[in-house]
Amino acid sequence: MSRNVPHHDPRDPRVQLGVAKHPYERSRLVLAVCWLALLYVIALGSAATAGPLALVGLIILAVAVVMGYWLIMRLWNARLLGRAVKVTSESFPELHAEIVRIQQELDYHRPIDVYVADEVEGKVTITSLLGTRVLLIEGGFAADLQAGGSASLRFLLGNFIGYLKARHGQLALFVIILDYMKWAAFIDPWILPYRRSAEYTCDQIGYLCAADLNASLGVISRLTVGKELAGSVAPAGVLEQACRVARSPLSRYAEVCQAGPHMVNRYVNLVTYAAEVKPAEFERYQAGLTENGRQLLVTLLLQSPHAHHRSDTWTPRPSASRS
Repeated sequence: MSRNVPHHDPRDPRVQLGVAKHPYERSRLVLAVCWLALLYVIALGSAATAGPLALVGLIILAVAVVMGYWLIMRLWNARLLGRAVKVTSESFPELHAEIVRIQQELDYHRPIDVYVADEVEGKVTITSLLGTRVLLIEGGFAADLQAGGSASLRFLLGNFIGYLKARHGQLALFVIILDYMKWAAFIDPWILPYRRSAEYTCDQIGYLCAADLNASLGVISRLTVGKELAGSVAPAGVLEQACRVARSPLSRYAEVCQAGPHMVNRYVNLVTYAAEVKPAEFERYQAGLTENGRQLLVTLLLQSPHAHHRSDTWTPRPSASRS
């Protein structure tokens, strides 16, 4: 039997972040905060031992870094205002309406500056630092998602606005200061796991906003292989590749060294999350797989943190074979 999970009611305009959080996010956040606090205590203790001037110098350095980044953020925002098109009810009414709707659904009412530009690294970027909240979207990518239906666009917007709602950038400034002190090697082993789990959470928030598993997975496929081949990606092939990644020590180590999870792991995480919060939609996805795909999915379900989050007696229910 699965544990009792509150399902998102499409009539309820609020997405519950407690349901959307990845099972590992809280523990990894606690570890990251504890490690950052320890590093700051060490830095302050070392400066105090070196003398009052060293301690004052460290404090001045931290303040200078903060002020410098505040100025950079303001200049960057001003540059975007002159080189990109800001999303408003006049410039992009449809896109603006979707953004407002997602903000209402997530109960997030702080101002966000959304811009559309011709070329954006990674298709979409978001910045939340020192009161500056900027979402930058590549115009062609946004147009493709709009053409594919509102669910795809809602997944994308829910993903990034969910980042703001869940306050995933709350440690950024502390990390920047330590990075400026050349302590990045001591930070990454504790911060990167949190960032990866936070990205899973953002995907899950986006999925709840989109309320469409296939559209949500389609956006991840689009980001992985491009728009031309995204519709041709066979789910069973992705599941097989995810199993190979899970068995490969080198692939797992490669993920440990990066801020974001592997794309195939993002894909599988969203499928296993759907099995927890929207069983009916998961069953439809499972029914569309080949027999080999269903067997691979069972393996991945049992390995997923969402399965571990359930009771120990939970087992996935295989769908009947298609005629």
